[in-house]
Amino acid sequence: MKVKYKLFLALFFLFGVILLLGGVASHYLRWLARDAAAILQDNNRTLTYMRQIEEAVDAIQYRTLSAAVEARDVAPYFRAIATTMEAQRANLTEPGEKALSETLDQHLNQLSALYRTPDSLSLETFRRDVLPVIQQIKARTGSIYLINEQTLIRKNEQAAATAEKVVLYMGLFVSASIVIGLVFMIGLPVYISRPLETFDAAIRQVADGNYQIAIPVGSQDEYGALAASFNTMAAKLNEYEHSTLAKLLKEQKRLNALINQLDEVILGLDENKRVIFVNEHGLKLLHLQRHQLIGRYAPDLATNHPLLNSLIQELMIDFLPFEERRFKPLRVVEDNREKLFAKNVVDVVEKPTGESRKVLMGHVVILTDVTDFAEKDKAKTHFMATLSHELKTPVAAIQMILKLLHNEKSGALSENQRELLDTLAQNNDRIGRMINEILDLSQIESGTIEVLLTEVAVPELVERAVEGVRLFVQEKPLVLRQTLSPHLPTVKVDAHKTVWILNNFLTNAIRYAPAGSVLEVRAEQEGQRVKIAVVDQGRGISYENQKRIFQKFTRLVKTDPTGTGLGLAISKEFIEAMGGNIGVQSREGEGATFWITCPVAGFTKN
Repeated sequence: MKVKYKLFLALFFLFGVILLLGGVASHYLRWLARDAAAILQDNNRTLTYMRQIEEAVDAIQYRTLSAAVEARDVAPYFRAIATTMEAQRANLTEPGEKALSETLDQHLNQLSALYRTPDSLSLETFRRDVLPVIQQIKARTGSIYLINEQTLIRKNEQAAATAEKVVLYMGLFVSASIVIGLVFMIGLPVYISRPLETFDAAIRQVADGNYQIAIPVGSQDEYGALAASFNTMAAKLNEYEHSTLAKLLKEQKRLNALINQLDEVILGLDENKRVIFVNEHGLKLLHLQRHQLIGRYAPDLATNHPLLNSLIQELMIDFLPFEERRFKPLRVVEDNREKLFAKNVVDVVEKPTGESRKVLMGHVVILTDVTDFAEKDKAKTHFMATLSHELKTPVAAIQMILKLLHNEKSGALSENQRELLDTLAQNNDRIGRMINEILDLSQIESGTIEVLLTEVAVPELVERAVEGVRLFVQEKPLVLRQTLSPHLPTVKVDAHKTVWILNNFLTNAIRYAPAGSVLEVRAEQEGQRVKIAVVDQGRGISYENQKRIFQKFTRLVKTDPTGTGLGLAISKEFIEAMGGNIGVQSREGEGATFWITCPVAGFTKN
């Protein structure tokens, strides 16, 4: 949190404490006044009711003693008494008051019944029957009056005690508010000034030449950000301080000596593509002097130098997002002999001190002489091609003999003999496939592969590939689905080789997919390419195996005798020769998706 927000929160807190103090004080005072008034009001009502009842009873007694009284003479007094008792029953507030009020009500009803006689009430009857009831009534009103009077005294004392507590609580709250205010008044300046004192001391250390000083980053506010920036500055100053010119020159000479002694061609460029170093082998191959290269802009030099242009052409035209980062080998004449060099371009990136981002520092172009390896590989390819051609004749002869043996005209075969012939035919077919794949691989490696590009509809390619494996799908059995996006454009590929690739994908999927699972062929357009994929629900492929699955003679299941490990490698060479790409997406236990991308007809890559 930023410092200014912390200051805002502190001041807002103090303001809130002041408002809370005023609100709490007002609340308690109102509460005390309301409760005191309620106490006085309830008990005073009862006292008033008892006084009114006694006055009415006294009036009845006076009328009775003055003259003969009939019921109609005292009826108004009894009605007043009834109204007062009704109000009293609704105003019962103290313990025992209800029972006394009920007894009082009974005596009043008894008195009323005595006056409802048809004859006038005589003095003797009054003394004998009425006067004891009146005495009982006055005793009950006196008791009720006494209870409420005592309650008034007690509750007044409680109200006084409550008022003292309110004063005490308010005093404590005010004291706490004062303490909190003092803490903020004393602590806030310290909070602001202490980091400034730390920065002042650290800056003095840097001014004295101590670049190893570091300020602890203990917060995420402006002070923390300033401390991190200060530490980065000090670290860079320390780095600069210890990288003296003498050390730099010594390390540069050591690096130049090491580069010059390498057999590879080494050419170094900075981030602006200016030449910063080149070894002796590179100068010899380029037929240039060192001063003609160092510090010069490489693209300008490459305009009149074909070899240098070949060295840096990938730096001028970057790879497309879907392309694999591969560099074509170069053929260069050296010492009156044509040699083959493998090229690699390394991007030099570095993370600056105190920063998390990576910055491009330059490029290093490396040429490695692979002439001897290429010649040996060429000899191997020639040997394999010759051997494969020689093996095709006996394989064809074995196949013809097997057909003759299967013919009923050659004689009847037992079941055991027929099984042996079927096994022999399967192994002969496997040898034939291996020979054809080796011949294809030989053509690829010798550079004599023929690619006949034509415009083909994607559904036609998929249907031809599916038709070739439909019987195998039914035998397993599997559920085969085709999910093709509508209105797919035509692609420019070698139809025969593309069908061969898709057929290879489908054959592998059928081999490893569990029976009853779904096998799906998908096709969709992605920009200027169409992506065709085969999705199975097999055992999946680990990430490590995905890196090498397109290499030659790679077999993930060693116990499977039907595979040669060449199908995917040949598929890769075929699709790349047509300008497409190949890949796999998979997780162990979740199946695999093998895909190729084919260029849309009419699209060419610059």
